[in-house]
Amino acid sequence: MNTLSRYAGAVCALALLYTAPAGAATVKGVISTPKKAGAPEAIKVTKDHAICGVKPLSKEEMLVSASGGLKNAVVIIQGAGKAAPGKGGIAQQGCRFEPHVMTLAAKSKLEIKNNDGLSHNFHSFGFENDPVNFSQPGEMKVKVVDKGFEYPEVIKIQCDIHEWMNAWIVVSDESAVAVTGADGSFSIANLKPGTYTAKVWHEKLGEVTQKLTVKDGDNTLNVAMSK
Repeated sequence: MNTLSRYAGAVCALALLYTAPAGAATVKGVISTPKKAGAPEAIKVTKDHAICGVKPLSKEEMLVSASGGLKNAVVIIQGAGKAAPGKGGIAQQGCRFEPHVMTLAAKSKLEIKNNDGLSHNFHSFGFENDPVNFSQPGEMKVKVVDKGFEYPEVIKIQCDIHEWMNAWIVVSDESAVAVTGADGSFSIANLKPGTYTAKVWHEKLGEVTQKLTVKDGDNTLNVAMSK
């Protein structure tokens, strides 16, 4: 091999080494609010105190960190790819739904666990999807539902037996989704560079959309929500 061939081979090797693979971009950020929520409002337990009253319960609809980070906001990067159906899970634990907010790929199954050993009820309220409504006695520890989550929308969940128990399922056909943590932060990986629409949803503060340009490597998306 002559010198020129060796040089060309070395250049090609370096190009392969330093070229970012498709889908190597990440979007990170914080969803925040200027609203100061203060201490979460306490929930009055009205029945099944032996289990539901073991730990103090409080509302989860507006959880804001000391720095203004908003918990339980859902971030969706639209146009990044279609989500494949799978199986999600939600639990009835301590007379509350855990998690309070979750995402689910459209056409997925949902596994509902009853960890309390007493009767609960699972009741979904959507517009695009058929309602799901069934009693789940303590001995029915697991129930898998494969209907009622076929189409993208935000669905409220509640227990008709324990009126304070509620949750939200954001059904989406987008693959790039995340729910913010206690500090309002989120991270979505494996994106391809391009221009997208970012949608942020929160149960009390509504919905915000904005354009997002994604480049190779780390990208930042910070959104402040108020209503």
